[in-house]
Amino acid sequence: MTLDGKVAVVTGAGAGLGRAVALRLAADGASVVAVSLIRSELEEVRSTAERDGLELTAVQADVGDAIRTDEVAEEVLARHGRVDILVNNAGVIVVKPIEDTPPDEWDRVMSTNLRGAYLYTRAFLPAMKAKRDGVILNVSSASGARGFVDESAYCASKFGLEGLTAALALELAPWNIRVAAVSPGAPIHTPMSETTYDAAARTAWLDPTEIASGFSVIAGANEEWISGRRFDAHALAVHGLPADTELAPRISSSHSSTEL
Repeated sequence: MTLDGKVAVVTGAGAGLGRAVALRLAADGASVVAVSLIRSELEEVRSTAERDGLELTAVQADVGDAIRTDEVAEEVLARHGRVDILVNNAGVIVVKPIEDTPPDEWDRVMSTNLRGAYLYTRAFLPAMKAKRDGVILNVSSASGARGFVDESAYCASKFGLEGLTAALALELAPWNIRVAAVSPGAPIHTPMSETTYDAAARTAWLDPTEIASGFSVIAGANEEWISGRRFDAHALAVHGLPADTELAPRISSSHSSTEL
């Protein structure tokens, strides 16, 4: 997969899956802007990219901050003049019964996982629309398709993200902007999974670098049919883009504005 000449923005790129995806997109030729709230993690990602001769710019930002989001968009477009790929990956989790989940923790999950994707999509869409091309990948999980005990906030945010994906796929089709949801598809070792996986689950986890190439596969795809679908990054990494569109399920959506 070659992404030569492409410009990619990856949120939550300081650690875990986001870090692996940012470095992989850069290794495949993209100029990457890695966004994270944690400066020390960004410095490590930037140093790794520099060591490997990759083009990567590190930007510190809270993805839920609307003013900072607009500043980041201005900086990116001033530097690169375009954005081809947006990976909305930033995410946090709270694992608690709902009655033990205080409003500030609920709001933090929603602000990062869902509001952040909305803000970054909104900020970079004008540039994508101007060239009538682009790919937006919203990082979901099994928690975006089914519920889990003590993950009410996280599941709500991921279900919301998949709803946003389905709606945007329809809304942005006239501009040839493809919008898809991508789940890891396999248990992966990240700072988040260290807090949520039990001992049995940890025996099966993979390093995120083993599935990161799946993001390059979908980021480099020009096929219109990918929009509004849910993809498995591990399957993409192993098998590539499926030839049969039915292998990538469509997220439920409707063109009707009156459907109840």
